[in-house]
This record gives sequence, C-alpha cells and structure tokens, in this order.
Amino acid sequence: MKQKYFLLILIFGIFSFQFSTAQDQANQGDQYIQSGDYQKALDYFNTLIKTNNTNPDYFFSRGYVKAKLKDWKGSEEDFTKCIQLNQYDPEAYYNRGNAEHELHSETAALADYNKSISLKSDYGDAFNNRANVKVILKDSLGALLDYNAAIELEPDSAKAYLGRGNLKFKMLDIRGSLIDYDKAISMDPSRPDYYFQRAEVRDSAKDYKGAMSDFETVIKLDPSLPDAFHGLADCELKTNNLKDAVKDYSKAIDMAPNDGYAYLDRAYARILLKDYDESIMDCNQAIRLLSKDAIPYVRRGDVKTAMGKYKDADEDYVAAVNIDAGFPETYYKRGIEEMADKKYEFACKDLKKANELGFKPAAALIKQNCQ
Repeated sequence: MKQKYFLLILIFGIFSFQFSTAQDQANQGDQYIQSGDYQKALDYFNTLIKTNNTNPDYFFSRGYVKAKLKDWKGSEEDFTKCIQLNQYDPEAYYNRGNAEHELHSETAALADYNKSISLKSDYGDAFNNRANVKVILKDSLGALLDYNAAIELEPDSAKAYLGRGNLKFKMLDIRGSLIDYDKAISMDPSRPDYYFQRAEVRDSAKDYKGAMSDFETVIKLDPSLPDAFHGLADCELKTNNLKDAVKDYSKAIDMAPNDGYAYLDRAYARILLKDYDESIMDCNQAIRLLSKDAIPYVRRGDVKTAMGKYKDADEDYVAAVNIDAGFPETYYKRGIEEMADKKYEFACKDLKKANELGFKPAAALIKQNCQ
C-alpha cells in the first residue's frame, strides 16, 4: 500500500512522488529524495532495480528522480515501465505526461493526462497540466474548461489561476485575465513571474502606471531579471519618462549585453531626447546583434533623417528593404526622409507603397502631399 504522496513543483507544474511500498528497502532512497540529493537517490534506485525489476514503485521513484535531474527521456521510460507493471496508477500516467510535455510530445502527454483523469476524476493537477497542453495544441475552449475544473477541484491553486489568466489574455479577455492574475498573486505574492505576466497584460491595456508598479515589484523580488528592467523602460518610454527609460534600458543591457532589442529601444528613447550620437551607437549595436532584422536599419535611418543626413539615411532604408521588402514602415520612413529632402516624387511612391502594405499612417501623408 502506498503510504503517502508528496507534491513537488517542477517546470511544467507539479510532479507527484510516491514513497516506495517496500519501505524497508527504499527508505534510504526516499531520504535522499527528501534531502534533494538526487544523484545518490538515482544510484540507490538503480541498485534496487538491478535486484528487483518487478516492483513498480522502484521505477516510479527513479522516474521521479530522473525528472528532477531533467533526464526527461529516462523519466518517461521509467514511468512507462511502472505503467507496464501497474496500469491502474493515475500518478504514473500523470508524471509520464509531464515528461512527455518536456520532450515536446504534446499529443502523447494529452493521452496520458486523459488516462490519469479517467482513473482519478478529482485530480486537479492533471486537469491543470492537461489545460497547459491544450493551450499548446490550440484547443483554447478545452483548455479553459480544464482550468475551470482544476480551480473547482483545488480553489487554492495559484498556478491554475495563472494559467487561466494567460489563456484569457490570449483570448483577448483582458478584464478576466487581470482578475485571474490578481487571484494568483493574492495566493502567492512572492512569485516575480506572476507580477511580470500581469505587468505585460496591463501594458497591453495601456495601464502603464499599473504595469510599472508590477515591473518594480518584480525587480524588488528578483533584481537580476533584465526583462523586468526592459519592460519597465518600455512603459517609461510610453509615458514620456525618457531619461528614466534610458536608465532602465541601460540596466537591462548591463545584465544582457547581447539583447539587440534593448539597444534598439534605447536608441529610440535617445532619438526623442535628441541624443543622436548615442542613438547611432545603439543602432550600430542592434545591427550587429540583429543582422537579419530590418528594424535596426530603419531606426538608424530615422536618426540620420533627424540629423539632416538624408543620403546616409536613404542608404539605411535601402538596406532595410533588401532585408525585408515587405516591411511597410521602411517605405513610410523613407518617404518622410525623401519629403524632408524635397524628393517629392520618390516620397509619394514610397508612401503609397507603405499604404499598399497596410501601414495606415501613410494615408494621411499621401492625402496631404501626393494628390
């Protein structure tokens, strides 16, 4: 008889661990697991399985240990062996589903969560993780129903509210998403990732003050996250706090010097501050790091246009077109540059091209200048 269960958080959700039935033999392995010495636990269960390869609990325990060591394939294989020896264990199907998810075998994971739930209909964690898989498989309605079931079964499950909040955001239910994030945070206010995700939703809803508050909380909880400084800087840029934005982009860059988009965004803030030389330097870094992206060339062209260096700006816009001929902003920005350089015929041609590609701001300039 299984004595008790421990629920331990892992990457995808919760992996469940069962103490071995042969307590006289497996007790030492269980102690290694409880102390977090997973390599010793692995060695111990390897030895037990060599002497007795018909005990499903030994394979269960080793599968759990392999998951903790991120040996997902080995974990999957051990839970498969466990299931072969005991095909009525919902925990084994659930844990194999988790391993399969980590191996990006979402269809197999879904089948195992289905089986786990069929054997244990009140298994909240299985509903939650099945919902996560359904999100990946683009079954939004099925995922929503599973998150609802997980919350009904485990009303104190912060991760179920978080998952449902993420899904509602994707489904454009901003208000519902924020309600779920609020609930998750109220249950576990120590998780920086919860605040981060709510900040992104608030940002998308143009609640920049709320988003900045959340990003600041993330930084207080974990000051080592460059994305939090980047997100905070984005909101400061949108609220015209340009100097603060530059400062926080700089912090993000110090932590992640290969993030080309941080250089690109800082370059834009510096354009608005008319700090053109520094902006050019940021654009150069962005071009180096994002060599296959047209946007850094467009941004550098914008700086050169602002500096009145129209020929140099045109060269950057041409480079952007060569990288991505379907990027409408390039034609729009080049049209503005050509208009400033009094090349009206070329300007109108580029603005019309931008309009054809769906860049709506071009229509107003065409109406004003190209009739």
